[in-house]
Amino acid sequence: MAILHDNALLPHFKELADAIQMSDGVRAICIDNVELRPSALGILFPAMEGKVASIDMRRITFPDQDVVECYEIVATSIRRNHALKLLTWVDSQIPSDNQADLMIESVIDNRSITFVRLENCFNQNGANGCRTLATLLSGRPFEKLDLDRNGLSGIDDVAAALATNPQIEILRMAENELNDRDAELIAHALKHNTNLHKLYLEENNITATGFEKIRTTIYDPSSFNAMEAGNHTCYCMGNEGNNTHGLTPQQRRRRKFPQNPKRVLQPSVSVER
Repeated sequence: MAILHDNALLPHFKELADAIQMSDGVRAICIDNVELRPSALGILFPAMEGKVASIDMRRITFPDQDVVECYEIVATSIRRNHALKLLTWVDSQIPSDNQADLMIESVIDNRSITFVRLENCFNQNGANGCRTLATLLSGRPFEKLDLDRNGLSGIDDVAAALATNPQIEILRMAENELNDRDAELIAHALKHNTNLHKLYLEENNITATGFEKIRTTIYDPSSFNAMEAGNHTCYCMGNEGNNTHGLTPQQRRRRKFPQNPKRVLQPSVSVER
């Protein structure tokens, strides 16, 4: 059961905040399964600024009447916390695009954040996860973005942003509702992307047909020109597509070409008598 807000807890939040400020060893904070109000957030989040490198918020709820103020407190603190590297927001539904924009704008403004994990935060009735991901991809460089379990589908804007070759190494979109059309859009984007190293697409609604589109973008043996033009950078989890995990793009490229191209190209004639 979630811990509901109680003013009796505020002195304990204050004690925790003081301990964070006094300590040089606290680098990560995980807050799980708690209802938070502005009074508690106003104590905790400012105390983490300049101290905590990883903020992990799971199954957090805000009372309806306090939602706007709560997100304003969180966003303001995220923007100012230049020690922050990793922001995790899991199983905590973001109610609207306004609140999502508030958080994402603060994340983009704070260039010390390199890894954003927003898992099971969006659905079809609340904030638009595809819109949020496209904004993050277009906003500035990140090392890793994780938007697993968000019901993502119809990713036209995401694919368009990915095709601009943003500075990102790892993108997770597993356990969503992506289909073969989405896979085709991703395949087209990967034709123009040379920065993405790992793409996770497992447990979606993509069939073998959709994964074949991605595979041929990564490795198309129809001709030497097609092989040369393939994406040798990205490893796609769920459909390796001949881009072996753990190799450099140069090593992958070399492995795709035959060891004896003259022999491959030599015509063969068979005559039966």
